[in-house]
Amino acid sequence: MALLNGKVFTEVSGNVFVEAAAIKDGKILSLGTTNEIKEFIDSSTHILDMEGKLVLPGFIDAHCHFASGGRSLTTLTFRGVNSVEKIQKMVATKVKELPEGAPIFGSQFDHTLFPGGKWPTKEDLDKVSLDNPVVIRRVDGHSVWINGLALRQSGITRRTKDPFGGEIIRNPTTSEPTGILKEAATRMVKVKGPRIQSTLEQDIERAMNHAVQLGLTGVHTSSSLEEIEIYKKLDEEGRLTLRIYAWLPIKKIDEYIEKGIKRGQGNDMVKVGFLKVYIDGTISSATALMFEPFSDEPSKSGLAQYEEEEFYALVEKAHRNGYQVGIHAIGDKGIHWALNAIEQAQRKHGKKGLRHRIEHSSIIHPQDIKRFHELGVIASMQPTHCTTDLSYCERRFGRERSERVYIWKTLLENRAVLAFGTDWAVEPLDPMRGLYSCVTRKSIEFDYPEEGWFAEQRLSIAEAIRYYTLGSAYASFEEDIKGSLREGTLADMVVLSKDLFTAETKEILTVQVLYTILGGKIVYQRQSPR
Repeated sequence: MALLNGKVFTEVSGNVFVEAAAIKDGKILSLGTTNEIKEFIDSSTHILDMEGKLVLPGFIDAHCHFASGGRSLTTLTFRGVNSVEKIQKMVATKVKELPEGAPIFGSQFDHTLFPGGKWPTKEDLDKVSLDNPVVIRRVDGHSVWINGLALRQSGITRRTKDPFGGEIIRNPTTSEPTGILKEAATRMVKVKGPRIQSTLEQDIERAMNHAVQLGLTGVHTSSSLEEIEIYKKLDEEGRLTLRIYAWLPIKKIDEYIEKGIKRGQGNDMVKVGFLKVYIDGTISSATALMFEPFSDEPSKSGLAQYEEEEFYALVEKAHRNGYQVGIHAIGDKGIHWALNAIEQAQRKHGKKGLRHRIEHSSIIHPQDIKRFHELGVIASMQPTHCTTDLSYCERRFGRERSERVYIWKTLLENRAVLAFGTDWAVEPLDPMRGLYSCVTRKSIEFDYPEEGWFAEQRLSIAEAIRYYTLGSAYASFEEDIKGSLREGTLADMVVLSKDLFTAETKEILTVQVLYTILGGKIVYQRQSPR
């Protein structure tokens, strides 16, 4: 294949853009002017005239939940819905479509958008669904809202104790569950009834179809050994349309050690990734682990998912056995514990070049900023979390602490490595939303604040692209083969309808993917309007 007459972003020092690229055997053979690349063309070459369009390395989402994201495309979604009444209408419509007793599942509700920002209750759902259990996951994925039938089927009553690391929200007068469950308590939900089945493979295929239209050529995704086998099967059948770095839950570390499963096993299409561990919850559910209480809920300072020493020992075990660890840590105390755990493991066993990661890295204590570089820890962050959370962050933390939220620029100034993703299905998978968030720090839905939220943390478009491509490749130890367009790297590329480097910031959200190219093969081509 040859791409001619384009604007190819290479990041090669001193020559950031070139006109054209030659591809052979799935890799970039040469970069240069259109006339230079024409020398490689013969009768077997597939020629694409870019007509001046921007060509970037394929986007790599460094943190998503790919299969469950694919499943979410088939369920009720309440993203941006700003009242309980609107949700009730949508649930009532779904009740009419399903047989009596069939569970109703939904996601993406955000109580901070409701009048007064109040949590909804089981009674709100009971008004429209008494005979069908309803389970709606909050937008952050760390809380659920269920109706009375779902509570009864799950055996959750006023006498049920909160699990470690979880909370059953209760009526302060009666102690009855309100229908809101947080963190570990969400795993107590067990609903019954006939279900419309979707296989794991179907979920993945649905997700792949969605991803290629957005210019994604790789994802780092939550997974299981079963899921990895499906990705391998799709690869063997020639149906896998993006590269998979599949992370596994750390709780099964003994099984991985016994079976000899290690990070990096696989090929350029499917690799075993890091071991994932949660230390806290989220900002929006008031479960992120904080040094100081939340400003709007002074009785709470988050929920640790492990006792501190137990957590340190678990990370040390993974490090000792050569595993990269990805730690979900959002609150400043959670991030502090994560850095402590990594530092203690490195003191005992050396750094080992494992490139441990802190997933989300949302609010960082000033004394911990330099430790990311010192310990070689990657800040795996999701830019759209910033522009979603800004509507309530200052209410939750106060103005002073909010200055430490999603500090991309400060981390870069302190030589940390960033890797960007979306946390799909918590946020939409579209990288353009992330790029827009990086360069504006403005709410996507409501276009505020006008000057950007803590605008000093904004990034340039080049920086934003870098950490959606090369930063993510570094986080999976693959910066030598992907994440940038250089001779010898994999020919994973995306062609866009507009030039991100010259477009107005408001235009970023309207940019469309014209081609997604994986290993020199076109896996998506946008059809021209008729």
